[in-house]
Amino acid sequence: MRYLIWLQLVLGAGNNKVKDILEKFGNAKNIYKSNIKELETSGLFTKRILKKISETKIFEADKIILKCKTSGIRVLTIEDNNYPENLINIPNPPLVLFYKGDLPDFSNEACICIVGPRDVSEYGKKAAFSLSARLSRAGMIIISGGAVGCDTYAHKGALKYSNKTVLVMGCGHNYRYLPENEKMRRLIIQKGGCIISEYPPDTPPYGSNFPVRNRLMSSLSLGTVVIEADSRSGALITANHALEQGKDVFVIPGSPGKPEYIGSNALLRDGAIPLLEATDILNEYASSFPDKINIERAYSQENNDNSIEKNTKKKKIFDIPLSKEAKMIYNQLDKPQFYPDDLDKCNLDNDEILSALIELEISGVIRALPGGKYALVND
Repeated sequence: MRYLIWLQLVLGAGNNKVKDILEKFGNAKNIYKSNIKELETSGLFTKRILKKISETKIFEADKIILKCKTSGIRVLTIEDNNYPENLINIPNPPLVLFYKGDLPDFSNEACICIVGPRDVSEYGKKAAFSLSARLSRAGMIIISGGAVGCDTYAHKGALKYSNKTVLVMGCGHNYRYLPENEKMRRLIIQKGGCIISEYPPDTPPYGSNFPVRNRLMSSLSLGTVVIEADSRSGALITANHALEQGKDVFVIPGSPGKPEYIGSNALLRDGAIPLLEATDILNEYASSFPDKINIERAYSQENNDNSIEKNTKKKKIFDIPLSKEAKMIYNQLDKPQFYPDDLDKCNLDNDEILSALIELEISGVIRALPGGKYALVND
């Protein structure tokens, strides 16, 4: 383990020569024990990497191992039996993964990656949340990057129904990245999910980390969903990684006149699969994962006849597992149709109100109407 951590420190994340280097030298320890002349004549190392080999000491790897032990971070190397086969098959697999939670058996799970911009539209938030909820209720595992915006709504869609989700970080576990999402990250672990990084515990979220990180998200998944993407969106990088890895790319079509869909519509033009509803994804993989994917469950009501009473005005909720925010919004609903602006905010912010409305919609309490209006669903 220590020599593989050392080698990852030397090569950096995403090095395309990882496989050639290991094939040539057999293992990381042999590289550490080799003299610089031998490494230089192999032709596999640049001058910059050779300099790093000379400067990087093995005790730096030992310090990382100790930090992981004291921080509750597990270490998985490319030599371990439970290392994801999905990653071995890409040209630049990480030599080491640092993770918290329960690592899924990615080869035997139906995983789907959902990505989109940080500055996601209101429609994109709703799409990411509801799509994630449907797919996870059907038995798929949602993978995303934990950023604000689309990633957050994708993770929360799975968590709303206590389903596991996987977050792939672009920094180390101990770096306090996006404090506002700290509660969500804790919940991911509590619900049996996993947080993965190829970066040592204290690594900051450098901008260059994220495009490299994105190859892991796509490779661990059967396919990648692009909720929306402008011409420079990082979601396009994940989609391109997926295409290079021979994975499916699904895209929600958008208006050609809107800048937030320029990049995603270009993917559709180049052959990506149009995504109109969750069944477009579920039907693609159900036959390959008959023991994992249950399409009917994605659209079934979680409520039973004993948990709902009829009333002349609306449904009365007793045991439906709704969040506090959803119940606060529900308690205001006293007319058949309404706009979100009609609601008393109850000290909730706009994102919390949107999340509550999506939750009520998925639970079958309300339904969305054209023009941004909602209607109560009566028995």
